[in-house]
Amino acid sequence: MKKMQEAVTKEREQHPAFYAKYPMRLITEAEEKDVRNVTSTWDLPEEYVYFLKRYVPERVSWSAVEYISIYIYGAKDLEAGQSGYSYNHVTDEVITDWPSDYLVIASDEGDPYCIDLSRGDTVIFTAQHGTGLWDFSIAYHNLSEFLNSVLHPRELEDEESPETIPSDYYKLQITGTGADKAKTLMFIKKMFSCDYTQAKAYLEKTPLIVYKGIEQGVAKIEEQLERIGADFEKHKISWEEFIELVQS
Repeated sequence: MKKMQEAVTKEREQHPAFYAKYPMRLITEAEEKDVRNVTSTWDLPEEYVYFLKRYVPERVSWSAVEYISIYIYGAKDLEAGQSGYSYNHVTDEVITDWPSDYLVIASDEGDPYCIDLSRGDTVIFTAQHGTGLWDFSIAYHNLSEFLNSVLHPRELEDEESPETIPSDYYKLQITGTGADKAKTLMFIKKMFSCDYTQAKAYLEKTPLIVYKGIEQGVAKIEEQLERIGADFEKHKISWEEFIELVQS
């Protein structure tokens, strides 16, 4: 937690004007009612409860080589973080293809990071969203390892040179139905883990941002959009614009 606090402080010091406009804080004492709410809703591992009591993010997301922009939920927003995964907040219905024991504790641009509550430990599982099927695999063997990855990405630990670290950011946005409206709607449905009605509502409010992040991640989404004939635009954005999109 101390290292995470130091990282947030350093980030604010490096970009004072931006964070004066978009405040970011990491508080280390959660409200008792928030902790009580999550512990009464789920049977959580003791290590994870300890973390939730001491991690209260306010507009804090983590950008690193391992991640595009990962948001780790605190006790206050843990329940809301399940939306789009285990339940649909629009229809207030359970999503049946989601593993019932998986609790989303963080999300990186839609890719969930979860603990399996049936295990009683903090092994972290992840899967890529938008593929139509949740194919989970172990990402980290415990919570500490996962949190450490946010601060010390594996690539950096492998002595990757600074020149190879990506610094260009992009956004992709759908601007119209394209050649095949049904395929575009299906893409939106998978990308946002929503139902057809919500996907249609999203499409009616174009431009719809479907990706924001580093260059390595944009190519795959761009290829999918080209394959279905969707109308879309790709724009290079600054780091400040990227952070603003993440926190909006």
